[in-house]
Amino acid sequence: MGAPGSRRWTAGISVVVLTATVLAGCTTGTVTGTSSGTSSSGVAPRSPSETAGTASETPVDPLVAPSASVLTNLDGHLRILRADGTGGKVAVPSIDAEGTQDEVLLGDWSPDGNRLSFTRVDRSGTILRASVWVANSDGSGARQVYSCPAPCQRAGIAAWSPGGDQLAYVVTDTDASRTVGVRSAVEVVSVASGRPRVVVESRDRLVDFAYPRWSPDGRRLVVQVTRLKEPLSATSDGSGAPSVAVVDVAGPPGQAPRVLAPQLPGGHPDWSWKTDTIIFATNDPEVVQQDGAERNLWTVRPDGSELRQVTRFVRPAMAAQPSWTSDGTIAFLHCVAMPECYLAYATADGSVVQTPQQLAGLWPRVKPVA
Repeated sequence: MGAPGSRRWTAGISVVVLTATVLAGCTTGTVTGTSSGTSSSGVAPRSPSETAGTASETPVDPLVAPSASVLTNLDGHLRILRADGTGGKVAVPSIDAEGTQDEVLLGDWSPDGNRLSFTRVDRSGTILRASVWVANSDGSGARQVYSCPAPCQRAGIAAWSPGGDQLAYVVTDTDASRTVGVRSAVEVVSVASGRPRVVVESRDRLVDFAYPRWSPDGRRLVVQVTRLKEPLSATSDGSGAPSVAVVDVAGPPGQAPRVLAPQLPGGHPDWSWKTDTIIFATNDPEVVQQDGAERNLWTVRPDGSELRQVTRFVRPAMAAQPSWTSDGTIAFLHCVAMPECYLAYATADGSVVQTPQQLAGLWPRVKPVA
């Protein structure tokens, strides 16, 4: 099935995550806005049940949509634009055309909004390589923080710590043939020194970590843990059973992640530093590939309590790739019916869901504001 970021990394080893190919229905080549995408206070937002599976013409509500810039992926570049889809510019470009030699994926803002982190994917060799980079918020001064030396093949999906001095990211190591994944880990690196350390790792070839995000106090990480159907390889499809779990940053590498909602196939988590609440999406389409799977947003407390559904889209509509804004609202990817996917917004309790269908792009991150 087509899915957000569904093209796997397939140079030497098939990889479940770290993908950001723009969906066919979302690829525009440019980021431009229209007058209907501007904020309007005179339109009542539609409920999730009213927008499910249908095209919404609801303008962006200024009480929901953020005023700060939004960082997204499009055409292998990082782009920054306004919440209504206007004013777009390339912040960090790919070196070559998307899908050929070099791509820039999965950006994140530093807590003060002055820097970016991103994953750079190099496809120029016989196997794909990925590394962790940072840059100024305008894309200048880009430098590599972690190079992913062998046997590491990919390192990325980095997230800034609350203090802005560290990045958490995921790593996949391969065997000597460079064709099979043999270790998955979450590591933390000092931005200043480039010195990494392991937070949690697994040498079980059926375990894959992804999408680490920090707690407000910087002592824990929430991650997606996928139990694969078969080891990552050039022929595997990366399917499996995902879950959302918490690990201690200072814990031993062999620690067992604590699953928060075992009854739900959760993924793509993010931790709100304002409300200390975790948002996640169900049935990550990169690993749960059943066409009939329901894909919505849920919140849960870090201790596993107060599990609540936020969106209630009806198939074929779906919600994916959620992230918190600094004021406690939610940005996410809304798909009317794949591959037609757009940036959307919601209040934390789901009482207001805005699906303006103006902006194509993946992995939305809203710039932090004081």
